[in-house]
Amino acid sequence: MNINEVKQILEQYEVSVKKQFGQNFLMDNNVIAKICDISNITKETNVIEIGPGLGFLTNELKQRANKVLCYEIDHEMVKVITSRFENNHNVIVKYQDFLKANIDKDIDTLFNDDKEVIVVANLPYYITTAILIKILEESKKIKQLTVMMQLEVADRICGKPSTKDYNSLSVLMQYYTECKLAIKVGAKSFYPEPNVDSAVVLVKYKKEITNPALNEEYFKKFNRIVFAQRRKTLANNLKSGFGYSKELIEEILTKNNISLTIRTEALTVDEIVKLSNEFYLAQK
Repeated sequence: MNINEVKQILEQYEVSVKKQFGQNFLMDNNVIAKICDISNITKETNVIEIGPGLGFLTNELKQRANKVLCYEIDHEMVKVITSRFENNHNVIVKYQDFLKANIDKDIDTLFNDDKEVIVVANLPYYITTAILIKILEESKKIKQLTVMMQLEVADRICGKPSTKDYNSLSVLMQYYTECKLAIKVGAKSFYPEPNVDSAVVLVKYKKEITNPALNEEYFKKFNRIVFAQRRKTLANNLKSGFGYSKELIEEILTKNNISLTIRTEALTVDEIVKLSNEFYLAQK
């Protein structure tokens, strides 16, 4: 696929690229093949694609997977992919904002089988974080993600403590999954070319969490709050975010040999989970 072919499809269907939806169409066939290869897609796999656009990645997915469920927010792109894949019964097009979808309900009703479900997508960069958090917090059925995103976000997901890339998303992703930056992708692989570097991240859910949170909903809230203001100390974020007393905060941090002046980004994922458990028990 090249730029002229992409433009021809846009003209054929009388559609345009919409910046408000972050549309940068992945057209590099080599990159598309690599994405599918590292995803290990077989006919025993059902795939969710978010923002299929003109359907270049979809075309490869439908050849390898059992079924492909495409969420598309742009009605013009729905028209394109519905037309392009009208004779492919394993491609399901859902005209909906993915952020408003009931993921697991859709999996049950639209796939209607027991095959493994994974996400493979060139994500809209402006809502990448929101999409990842939604999947992690709302779905119990997705087992793996292979997702294209801005390189800066990929670095955050794989970020380590005491680095600028490490934040609440890093902790959430690394608590539930193993993340690997698999492919770096140049701007010329897209139309139109984005003005940022891109990367594909392979995300596999852990089969077992060795140090689990006592209450996952509390842990997710705790994780968001302790990173809420990076310039503040962990203690100050806990006080302003939860309203915990200074005495309780000092007691729990001291018990865990954590400095009262430490910032959250200096803590490991396990330390953050352990603290969330301590504060959860203290408030019961």
